Formats: sequence, C-alpha cells, structure tokens
Amino acid sequence: MVEQRTLNPRVEGSSPSRVNSFLEVEVKGKGALAILLLAVVIIYFAYFLRTEKKAPVEEEISHFNETRGELTTANLESLLRALIEWMAESGREAPESLKEWPGARSAGLSLTDGWGHEIRYEKVSDSSFRLRSAGSDGRFETEDDIIKEY
Repeated sequence: MVEQRTLNPRVEGSSPSRVNSFLEVEVKGKGALAILLLAVVIIYFAYFLRTEKKAPVEEEISHFNETRGELTTANLESLLRALIEWMAESGREAPESLKEWPGARSAGLSLTDGWGHEIRYEKVSDSSFRLRSAGSDGRFETEDDIIKEY
C-alpha cells in the first residue's frame, strides 16, 4: 500500500524529495504498463504473421467467396447443359447471345454469377460457345474468371 504524503510543512515526513520520488515511481509504473501492452500487441500480430493463420473474420469471408465460386460453377454448368439440350432438340446453332435464347428465362436459370455480375456469353462458332463469370474481382479477362466451354 502506498502511503500518501503532503507537502504541508506542519506534517512530519512531508518533503519535496519524498513527493518527487513517489511521482517518479508512479510514472515509471505507467511507462512499464504501456511497454507491456505494446509488447503484447506486437506478439499477437507476430503470431498471426508467423503462422500465416487468418483471423476468424478473414476465414469467414474466404469461405463465403469460395461458396460464391461454387455457386457460380454450378450455375454455369446448368446453363451449359440447358443450352446444349436446346441446341440438340431444336436443331439450331448456338445463339448469338443469351438474350436471344428463349430457354434462359423459361428454364428459370440465372444469368448472373454468385457475385451478382452478369454472365458473359461468347459464341465461338456455330456449334460452340463459352460462358464466363468475371469472378470475385468483377473484371473479365483476369485469372479469377470462371469459364465453361462447349
């Protein structure tokens, strides 16, 4: 327990040097606490950098994006199968665009990917085509694009 002293000349044991030494101990204690807190923060971040482990929020976001990618792949495969089936049944060539394909809306297929971006349809030839999602970055012609070809 710290004894409180005053600078009252009438009170025995009160002196400026004792008060100054008390203040120095108190300041040193606060400085040590600040250094300890800083060390804990550095060790915490160093642990995540050293182990390359993601924080829980980053893991959730990563999992959410993976799920969007899986949804997009399944959606592209459904569109691909429906287009191939329509071409075989109708005896027609690949349509010029998805908007010209009458089966898109009637089959209840989504023309957007898991990120809400429009799926790009590219007619390669009369009998082949490519379906492309822009992926998580929302830009086409980047390495995260999801592509299905027929």
